[in-house]
Amino acid sequence: MNMRKDLLSIGTFANMTRLSIKALRLYDQLGLLHPHHVDPQSGYRFYEQSQLARARMIRMLRDMDMPLATIRQSLAVLASSPATAESLVREYLAMRERQMEQIKQQVSHFIHLIQQEKNHMSLEVNVKKIATQQVLSMTCHIKVNQLDETIRQSVSTMMDMLKEQNLEGTDAPFGIFHGAINEEEDGPIEICLPANGNLKGSDSVEVKQLQGGDAACVMMVGAETDFPAILGAYDAAADWINKNGYATAEPPREIWHSAPGDDPKMEIVWLFKS
Repeated sequence: MNMRKDLLSIGTFANMTRLSIKALRLYDQLGLLHPHHVDPQSGYRFYEQSQLARARMIRMLRDMDMPLATIRQSLAVLASSPATAESLVREYLAMRERQMEQIKQQVSHFIHLIQQEKNHMSLEVNVKKIATQQVLSMTCHIKVNQLDETIRQSVSTMMDMLKEQNLEGTDAPFGIFHGAINEEEDGPIEICLPANGNLKGSDSVEVKQLQGGDAACVMMVGAETDFPAILGAYDAAADWINKNGYATAEPPREIWHSAPGDDPKMEIVWLFKS
């Protein structure tokens, strides 16, 4: 086979795109950017000039710290649907903006902690005896941008179920975080509404009994309920349990004493055992 003179060696292509040779080899393996020709004897890779645009797009997206899987998804639809590719990139931007806002809040909270302005050790921990509760329960796998709306919709759904059954809730709704919820992890979160009576569930709503026991409890009000300040309540309850020689019995409960629009009031309730 006669080698076309207009083909670019991998070194030249790397220089023209400001991508490393190592990165180009990786993108070949991942199917993001195959060389136009690979010499069967030497294994040298060669590219066409028409591939420069795609390579530079990949470089730009990587400069944004976009994951390779998202880059592959965006480029896969680019030719057939530029609008879809644009939408994927805008969604990524929105996600990074939410991340940055969370980082700003966490940095502010961290600075307050090291300045001892909001040291969680100063939070009051009360020990309460929590009774066994019958609850309606909905478990959801969601990312952080869906959290508030999912909580509102789930509580509303369960309240409507109680009305249909001529029953009422007996206490404030609460959430149990069975796993981390952020931009990458999706929990799950279990949303519960305590209620008495002969409850009937549905395909998405379970009726269950939650065991009670001794619990370390921390009440937070106003701005204390905002993220990441609310994490101080979790830390204070966990530290109290550990300091007093106990062990946590289950994931903590985040009780929402206030309705949306009211003055915020939340309580962290963490059951412990000897």
